[in-house]
This record gives sequence, structure tokens and C-alpha cells, in this order.
Amino acid sequence: MAIALFSGTKIYYEIHGAGLPLFFIHGHGFTHKMFKQQIKYFSKYYQVVVCDLRGNGKSGKLKQNPGEVIEIQCLDLIRLMNVLQIREAAFLGVSYGGLIVQHLAKEYPRRVSALVISDSYCRIEASTFTGKLQLAAAYCSCLIYYSPGELFLPATRLSYQRWPQAYSEVRHGMLHKRPNELYRQKLAECHADYSEHLKTVEKPALCLVGDYAPYGVECMKEVVSRLPEARLEIIPDAWDPSNLCQPDVFNELVRQFLIEQQESLEREGNPAGEGRFGIVVDV
Repeated sequence: MAIALFSGTKIYYEIHGAGLPLFFIHGHGFTHKMFKQQIKYFSKYYQVVVCDLRGNGKSGKLKQNPGEVIEIQCLDLIRLMNVLQIREAAFLGVSYGGLIVQHLAKEYPRRVSALVISDSYCRIEASTFTGKLQLAAAYCSCLIYYSPGELFLPATRLSYQRWPQAYSEVRHGMLHKRPNELYRQKLAECHADYSEHLKTVEKPALCLVGDYAPYGVECMKEVVSRLPEARLEIIPDAWDPSNLCQPDVFNELVRQFLIEQQESLEREGNPAGEGRFGIVVDV
């Protein structure tokens, strides 16, 4: 575990294992702790890097306006890569973290070797009735963020009764939230739109979603339809976040995807560690 300082703000991060670098980006209301099962599993094969995005967990304050939030959080990740002397890495993002990964692929394509996007979306269609409802709900959700988390625990427990591990992490986030920064990230999330930019992303991508979220499945299908090199895996008996609901299935799907990317590079005569997948060099 360590702290990096960028522009006067601290970014908490941890490194586990050795090998090709693999970054995990947490979802809205979560921290790096949501990847406990992934750290344990993937650190046997990769150099796993987890962190708390600016405004979350043990990292520093998020003071930017909603329109600047995702960019500054991505810039923190790029700076962290520079500190760790990692030129290129695979990125896995869950929910809000999936938007971060999409932004990285758009703005910093040379730093991203492969994408895993889970339980996320590329936009909210503000022109549709559902999209308008979502935007309105986001702006009216300040009550949720500024009210004691204990008020919503009974309903949350009921929603996650099939997945106690997921409920435990959701509960922790609700009881240890940072309202101002969480609300800013929610607004940033609702105004993000990568639907056109994804068409230009020439990186292998795996998209995952739990089958208990029909709307989430449709959102992920749209992401897959716009990424030139993507495939979709729907995880049975899982909700958002699917890495917590079905960690074993999630881990195996991601592991197989990463193996396939390494094998593809080797067939192209690009040995692992020297190709686009996870180069570690001086920066």
C-alpha cells in the first residue's frame, strides 16, 4: 500500500503480485476493497494495481466540477502509471469504473492494452423517456447522498439478499460515504457519453454484466455493439456488481480473456512483456 501525491491531492493505491500490469477501477460508492477476491486471484498471474479514485476511500478530495471529474480521475491514473513506470496496461472497470476505462481508451489509447467493462454503459439517452427519468433522478438524488446511510440499509439488504458478499461491500459504502464528492461523480456519470468514441477504440474488450439487471444487459449490449473488438458475457445469477455476486465466474471469464490476448500477441510474434499488452518501461 502507498500514497502518491498529484497536484496536492493524495491517491491511495496498492500493488499485488508481479507480471503484466492489470488495473482494477472501482464503481460508484465503492473503493478498491470491492476487488478483494480479484486481488487474491489475479495477483498469482499479474501485477495487480488497485486504487481509490480521487474523492473516494483513502484518496484526497475531489473539488472539480462534474464536467471535469472523469478527466481528472483518469489523469490521476496516468500519473500513477508514470510513477510505477508502466507504459501500458489492461484496465478493468466496474460500473462507474467502466466509464473511467472508456475515457482512458478515448483520451490515452497508447496507455491501454485491453479493456474489461463490467455492469456499466456508454451513455444515458437523454432524448428518451427513460433517459430523462435517469437524469432527473440524478439531480434529485442529493437527499440520498446527504441522508444517513442507515436509512436505506433495509431496502438494500433485501435487494442483495441472494449475494451477501456484495451486500457487505454496498453496506460499507453507504455507511462511509463522502456525500459531496459522491454526488459530483453521480452527475459526471450521468452526463458522460462515449457512444461515438467507442467506435474508434481498436483494443480487445470484454464486457460483463449480471443477468439480474435487464436494463444493464441492454446497456452493455450497446457498448459491445460500438466497440470494434468486443464480446459480451452475461453472468448468471448476478447483479451489479457482478464481480461481487459471482466472483469465481467473473474471475475465470476475465482470466480466459487475458490469456487469449497474450496468446494472440505471441502468434503475431510479439512476446508477452514486449508487446502492447502490459509494457513496463522507464517513462
